[in-house]
Parts: sequence; structure tokens; C-alpha cells
Amino acid sequence: MRNLFPSGQDPVKPPEQEDIASGRSKKLWGDALAAFYRDDDEDALDLFLEVLATNPAHLHCSYLAALCACNLNDEETLEEVCAAVRRKNSRHPYAIGCEAVRALYYANYERSEHLFLSALRSLPDDIDLHLGLGILYDQMGREERSAEVYRRVLDLAPDNIRARISLGISYALSGEYLNAFAEYQYAKRLDPNVENPHQHLGRDFYAEGLIEEAAEEFARAIAEEPDQPAAYFYLLDCYKRLSQFDEALDIYETIKARFQRQPELVSRFYEQFRLFGEAIPILEKLLQETPGDLELIVRLSQAYQETGKIEQALTLLKRAVKTLPDSAPLWSDLARLYYQHQNYQQAIAAAQRAVSLNRYDQEAYGILADALLFLGRFDEAQAAAKEMELARDEAWQRYQQRFAGDYPDEDRRTS
Repeated sequence: MRNLFPSGQDPVKPPEQEDIASGRSKKLWGDALAAFYRDDDEDALDLFLEVLATNPAHLHCSYLAALCACNLNDEETLEEVCAAVRRKNSRHPYAIGCEAVRALYYANYERSEHLFLSALRSLPDDIDLHLGLGILYDQMGREERSAEVYRRVLDLAPDNIRARISLGISYALSGEYLNAFAEYQYAKRLDPNVENPHQHLGRDFYAEGLIEEAAEEFARAIAEEPDQPAAYFYLLDCYKRLSQFDEALDIYETIKARFQRQPELVSRFYEQFRLFGEAIPILEKLLQETPGDLELIVRLSQAYQETGKIEQALTLLKRAVKTLPDSAPLWSDLARLYYQHQNYQQAIAAAQRAVSLNRYDQEAYGILADALLFLGRFDEAQAAAKEMELARDEAWQRYQQRFAGDYPDEDRRTS
């Protein structure tokens, strides 16, 4: 493991509080923290990035932005935030925290733990560094250690909603469902906008395959908060798994009647529970309203393919690449469909375009090599396979460097 602190030194003790810009940035910072503490990483990340746009020296904000990006699996944002902190050459504990989060993202758990503990030696009462350490232990499957960390946070800040919810999850993973429910209830009393405790407990049961228990909790959540859609979809799936088809049909009709004015939200639940037939008309309407939305195009294409509507998927993608010609995912998806339809020449062209936009697209390389083989172009197929291996090796080497804490892209730019 690479030692971040020369001569065995720990990070320096920081000032009691970092200076932040006044006015709008201060309000953004408060809003970002509130979103983070209620476990809303997506909104929190957007707000943290706004703060950094006006105050890039705010290392506490950088650390939390990195942690949110890690939780959201947003590698690009994580790398940008951590690289900006690294360029400051700071030994501040939040800078160390950024490196700990980055190590966590690349699954270098030993290094991540070492860095979190190093930062906490200088800031032993910092709740945000403790939350990061708890998330690390969650990801490692060490529920007892994560619960211990979250209890430490609650000793410092009894009303921290994120720690309450996270402690509840740790209890649930250990089979302590009553204790988990108590923590979810506590969090709900602190903030009425967080997830219903019965729904959260229902999801815990659902994840463990305890479907009857889950159904009971989702029904209770619906009774308490009938305008929240998630519990309906979970209960619908529970009834289907329990072969209670009449009850499932009743819930389905309720969903259509109650939530028809929330198409974006409802479509995502349909997709989550693989009800693609129901999602398609909603996605088609949404795409008519925003025809250049890449995410909607990908989602609708997936829904078409899942329901066997391959021609509609092909038509959609061929139209989409004309308006979004630099979208590697669209070209890769199009290449795969052409290949499945044995349109090998078109598959080759689409796959070549995909790898020109993203040379690490292993699927596109595989399609390219296989399509060339089917057409008897053996030398070109061998060359494509060799290029695929080179890209794979380069991607692996890049991952290994990041796993070790290096910044290969940043180092190339400065060399």
C-alpha cells in the first residue's frame, strides 16, 4: 500500500471550520448538506458541485461531492473532483478523505480504510468522515463495524438522518428487523419527507426474499402514504410472486388510475419491475416531448428489445444516430441489433463507429470481430480481436493504477 504521508506523518490538524463564501454559496452549502443527510445523493451532488463552482477551495465540499459521486457510480465526476483536490497538494483530512473515497470506488478497501482512519485521527469527531467510513464497511459487508460507526455518528449528532437510516439498514442486514424499523421511524420523525418506515422495512424483507412479510409492510406504507407510488409497485410484484393475481390486478389498476399524471416517475418503476409493455407508451410520449433526450432513447430502445419489438428499436436507433452522431452507446446498441438480424455489413459500420468514439467498448469490438468473420474477412477480424485485447489490457492497467491511488490521465496531461 502506498503511504500518502511521507516519514509516517499524519495529516495536519485543520482549522475548526473552513471559510466558505457568503450569500448564495452559503445557502447552497446548507441545502447540499441537508440533501446529503437525508440520503439524497443525486440532489446533494448537484448542489455540492454548484458550491465548488464558486468556491473550489472548499475541501469539505470536495470530499462530500466525491462521496456522492462514488455512491452514484459516477466515475467521471469522482475523478474530476479528486484530481482537482490532488492539484492543491493538500494534506488536509478532507483531501485524505477524497483519496479514501476514490480507493473505495475502485474496491481497494484496505487502502480506503487506512486513509479514512488517518483522516479521522486529525478530525476524530467529524461526522462526515465517519459516514464515509460506514459506507466503506457497508460495501465490505461488515455490518457490525458499520453499525458501530453509525452509532458513533449518532453519539455526536443524534438527529443525523442519514446515520439513522444507515444504522437501520445495518440492523436489517443482521436480521435485527425491529431495531431497523425503530431507526427508520426515528428518521421519519426528524424529516417527514424521508422514506416511509414500513416501505423501507418492506424493501429489507423483499431483498431477503421474505415476500409475505414484505407485502404486509408495503400495504401498511400505502395505508399511511397513499400518494407515494413506490410501495404500490413493490406490492404488485409481491402479489405476483405469491401468485395472488387478483390482488396484483387490483394494484395495477390502482397504479394506472392514481399516478397517470406522473409519467416519468411511473415509467421508471415499470422498467425497474420489468413491466416494459406498460412503460413503452409512456416513454414514447416523453420522447415526443424531448426528442433529443439520450437517456430516453436508450430506455425506449431497451423496452422495445425486451418486448421483442426489434424493428421498432432499429428504427428508433437509426433515427437517433442521425441527431446524436457522437453517442457511442447508441452506435454500440445499433451494431448489436444489426448483428442479431444478420446484417453484418451494417453491424461492422456501426461497431467501427462505436469503438472510434469509445475504444474501451468491448461489446462493440466483439461484434465487429464476429461480423467480419461471418463475411470471411479473417485478417480484419483478427486485427479487430487484437485491438480489443489491447484496449482491454489498457483499461485493466488504467484500473490498476487508479486502484493503487495513481492518476494516470492527470499525470499524462502534466508530463
